[in-house]
Amino acid sequence: MTSHDVTSRVGARSREQVEGALARLEYIGDTPFEPSHARAGALDGYRWALGQSRLAPITASVASGPEGPCPAQLGAEQQAAQVRHLDLRLDEEVRDHARGVHDAIAWVSGRSDVQP
Repeated sequence: MTSHDVTSRVGARSREQVEGALARLEYIGDTPFEPSHARAGALDGYRWALGQSRLAPITASVASGPEGPCPAQLGAEQQAAQVRHLDLRLDEEVRDHARGVHDAIAWVSGRSDVQP
């Protein structure tokens, strides 16, 4: 087996899929249907999952390796984002950001088929 036979993975997705999702979201910018805080959260989630950000966007935990977080870290960050998104004591912008992080990581992890 050559190195070309192995696809680099980020969670349940290929690295190319996640990089493509990040590039698409960066390209389209804000839309009237998606608050900018949710978009920013999704961007933060994708960047962290790809290892482009050292600290997780919600918990500020450090990714386990230079290529990004391990599956357990992705799951923990998704769960923390969901808790923050549902916490009505927080400002709407904070909850929207957390929803974006949650949605991106859920897609990366294969827990959702909906790509932010």
